[in-house]
Amino acid sequence: MTPSWLEAHASYIDSSRTIAAHQLTFNAGSIAEAALLKVPMIPAGACKDSIPLTVEITVAHDVSIGQGHDSDIRYGVSDGTRFIGFETTDKGNYINHSPCYGLEGFSGPTLTSARREPVLPKPSDSFYPGQFVFTLKLDERWGSCYLAHDGGFVRTAGYNNRLMFSKGLSLEVYKSDKEEKVGIKYVKVAIKRDA
Repeated sequence: MTPSWLEAHASYIDSSRTIAAHQLTFNAGSIAEAALLKVPMIPAGACKDSIPLTVEITVAHDVSIGQGHDSDIRYGVSDGTRFIGFETTDKGNYINHSPCYGLEGFSGPTLTSARREPVLPKPSDSFYPGQFVFTLKLDERWGSCYLAHDGGFVRTAGYNNRLMFSKGLSLEVYKSDKEEKVGIKYVKVAIKRDA
């Protein structure tokens, strides 16, 4: 999903954005935990709640923003009520945080009642990778985040809540604090029904 595709197909996109052919940038705003982007993936009624489903999300960020600005961004999947996914952190947080960790909460104009997994362990590498790969096993309520630190850094997360697939599923992106900024170069989503 390129920046122009995201802008054209989003059911919601925050007004703090600027767009270029190669990047969709969300700037600081006035609301913490604000939704930045919502893109419908599976319509309501298309899936039963009990099917085994895996979603893989790959995102590429502007490295200069992640290295020099507050840029804690949350990516995940929502059924319109609940959200499960991961938070990515900027390089400034690597002193005491992992580059990504599991997060869940309630979907809406802002992410509410957010519960996050522990922010440690952290890798020994401290560069900002710019690319993250999230795998969400929606029916099993767990996921993983992969990035290039330490030759392949992986964090796993367990989720308390289960999404209701029959309500439809959307890709959702939130920011942590109102000062957060991110430059999204692309998002790739693959949805697979497991055997």
